[in-house]
Amino acid sequence: MVRKIMFFILFFSLIIWFPSQGYLYSQGGVDRKTLKRELRELEEKTKALVDTFHKVVQLVGPSVVSISTEKKSQPLAKRRDSERRPREFGPPMPSPPERPFDPHHGFDYPQHGQGSGLIIDERGHILTNFHVIEGFEEDTITVTTADGKRYDAKVVGLDSKTDVGILKIEGEGFQAAEFGDSEKVQVGDWVIAIGSPFGYQQTVSAGIVSAIGRKGVIPFLKPFAYEDFIQTDAAINPGNSGGPLVNLRGEVIGISTAIATRTGGFQGVGFAISASIAKEVINELVEKGRVVRGYLGVGIRDIDDELAQTLGLRNELELLTEYGLPSHEGAFVSEVWEDTPASKGGIKPGDVIIAIDKEKIFNAGTLQRYIRHIKIDSVLNVVIVRDKNTLNLPIKIEEQPEELGERKFASIIQKGVPEEVGLGLTAQALSKDIARSLGYEEEKGLVVTAVQPGSLAEKMGIEPGDLILQLGRTSVSTPSEFRQALTEAQKEGGPVALLLKSKGFLTITP
Repeated sequence: MVRKIMFFILFFSLIIWFPSQGYLYSQGGVDRKTLKRELRELEEKTKALVDTFHKVVQLVGPSVVSISTEKKSQPLAKRRDSERRPREFGPPMPSPPERPFDPHHGFDYPQHGQGSGLIIDERGHILTNFHVIEGFEEDTITVTTADGKRYDAKVVGLDSKTDVGILKIEGEGFQAAEFGDSEKVQVGDWVIAIGSPFGYQQTVSAGIVSAIGRKGVIPFLKPFAYEDFIQTDAAINPGNSGGPLVNLRGEVIGISTAIATRTGGFQGVGFAISASIAKEVINELVEKGRVVRGYLGVGIRDIDDELAQTLGLRNELELLTEYGLPSHEGAFVSEVWEDTPASKGGIKPGDVIIAIDKEKIFNAGTLQRYIRHIKIDSVLNVVIVRDKNTLNLPIKIEEQPEELGERKFASIIQKGVPEEVGLGLTAQALSKDIARSLGYEEEKGLVVTAVQPGSLAEKMGIEPGDLILQLGRTSVSTPSEFRQALTEAQKEGGPVALLLKSKGFLTITP
């Protein structure tokens, strides 16, 4: 009898227990009331962070504007040129479909662009990207503020080297944003981006600082671009350019500029110009419309494994041995432009700048920052390592010209029969007559006489009249020497480095 009673008790207990356990398991082992209570407790703990985001947006949002640009109708021939100029770094805006019929023969439909900006003073000066407003100086630029008011804007100043531009709208009492110290930004810091992606005004995204001090982000700004980018995973899309990247104090630490993408959309890698770069040029752009700065006239690289492989070496250690360097500190000169302070002062491709006056140069960024602040007409003592020897070169700093194109050659005096030497190049030995005509009297090398259309050489920008000094580590002065050196380099595999007069090192991957 006792056993029967125990059996019934156990049976009814299981009937009650199994459904309740099934319910609990379906909820992850916790009932809904408990979950709601725990979430409320967690919300209280995170409320301070959420409130911080709210207040940052409330503080900075009124200083962020939307910028739209509209190009006046122009001749069709001009349209094709402007279409090739990038309007927005990162993913391009979708192109409108071709119209089958153009009622305005010879003229294009108005071109449009969009971006973001940041009010920087009460008078209505607005900071944005150069690439957002460049080319629209004589056209229509409309600024829409956070309260929905629209203003006609005019371009006050542009600086392509930093990708910074200044607009002005009429009015007063505008709310200006405050800048923070971007030099104190650390990887892992929370950041907020505000802008008008795809025209959606006052869009806010958040993330962290993924990296600092990024360079080489925008290669078509070179030569002589000043780069110091903050990388972030806060969403940045077309239309965000020119908008602020802010810290949790509501201070602007960067200007959203570009993204890295393989799809045309945001993929978690965005870049913002550091506030320190932007602040250096704002006053001059507002007051003068342009930035007056000195320059050396060199292309520079950090000394690392990537540079070593570009030069046909295995790694950084082999590079240090080859160039007689005690450490990886210094800025490697990869290019020297003609008729610049560097070329006049005797700096050559392959030199390593290790100091200026008494200031030690640790890397390319150190040199770039130093030169940015040098006064025009200053004479610098530039310390270089060349052929394992240390040299001191006096260099007089000049004003950086507006346009810095590479040297062009109109014609070449040909003697003998130029030969095809590979990579799409036709070249010949440098004779005295050719050397005299091209200003190469004291040089030895191989003169490019023709470049095959569509070849690797053409894609790298090699032109007739260029003088090839080295292929990899081998000096070349005849077509046969070039071919032999090319064959050896191809056996080793990897990229082939060419050292050209005026253009420095160019890397070709066959």
